[in-house]
Amino acid sequence: MRRLLLGAVLLILACEGAATLPAPSQKSPAAMPTATIDVSDMMGAFPAATFFVVTGNGKLNAVALLNHALKYSIDASTTAQVASAGGFIYVADEDKNGVRVRWIDQVNGTVLATHLEPGRTLFPTGIGHGGIAVESTTGRVLVLYLEGDRRILEAYEPYSLRPLSRRLEASCGDRVLTGAGRVVVPCFAAGTIIVNDGTSDTQVMNAGLGPLVAAAMSVDGTTLVGRDDGALARIPPQTTTIEKVEPFRPATLVPDGIASPEGGTFVVALSTSDRDISVSETRSSQRYLSFPAQQAPRGGVLAQGQFAFWITALGEARHIDLVQGFHETMVTFGGRVLPGGVGQ
Repeated sequence: MRRLLLGAVLLILACEGAATLPAPSQKSPAAMPTATIDVSDMMGAFPAATFFVVTGNGKLNAVALLNHALKYSIDASTTAQVASAGGFIYVADEDKNGVRVRWIDQVNGTVLATHLEPGRTLFPTGIGHGGIAVESTTGRVLVLYLEGDRRILEAYEPYSLRPLSRRLEASCGDRVLTGAGRVVVPCFAAGTIIVNDGTSDTQVMNAGLGPLVAAAMSVDGTTLVGRDDGALARIPPQTTTIEKVEPFRPATLVPDGIASPEGGTFVVALSTSDRDISVSETRSSQRYLSFPAQQAPRGGVLAQGQFAFWITALGEARHIDLVQGFHETMVTFGGRVLPGGVGQ
């Protein structure tokens, strides 16, 4: 953690420090006590955020956005998937007995509640997220299970994690998305979207793109899905209207490379032949992140507020400022590394 020492004039700029120190002829007051001030919030310049990273050593690691400090690590199996909403962090993972769902204190990693589902199998997204979600309107936690060749979506009370109901059952489904009372389960290979608006009526929509590689929903219920050439389909809240969006540029859409930083807006990650990472101006409701192919995210992208987050093939946890385009490595992990979620 960077600290401001009151015995000298120390100016810290952004995430990399640049300091002005006393000249050799100057004398620092010998009797002045050394006090410290925590500037990890960058004097309020940016909202605090935490990037939750799943690593192959059986840990879920909380990395601070602003000073890149490892805040804490908690035990989590390599099957762990993470979801965040309203200041809450939830983790679902498996052990030999079944599935474990936990509510985690974002501040210190304390487990606040646990629910066990003996003998059940968490749907394996393989990306550290996507199989668990939190409804923004009710706070209910949704977990996607695999039972034979069926997908079962169960709902849980947010504080006790008491089971509430089976939200839906389907023959396909690769991710669970939720926002503004709507739940969407996209079926990537089929190119279809299962939509439930909180009633007994569940609709299956064809996105009109063929096989999908990415899908996300914003808190206002807008859904955005995409195929590998970057063509997108947008479904506004509370409708079944599909709006086609042509590819932004010749590029490949990164698998799971769509995320929503705030209501009605999306970040779309593209693998390109570019030499450096860049971010576009907002086009309709999307900002496009262009990555050199060898630096493209692994496990998709996550976004919150002004920042997007991802993991590289080298195990680097990285972020980019979506307004200024500044990007950097927060921390590098060894072994298998996946992006879990972003919290406060």
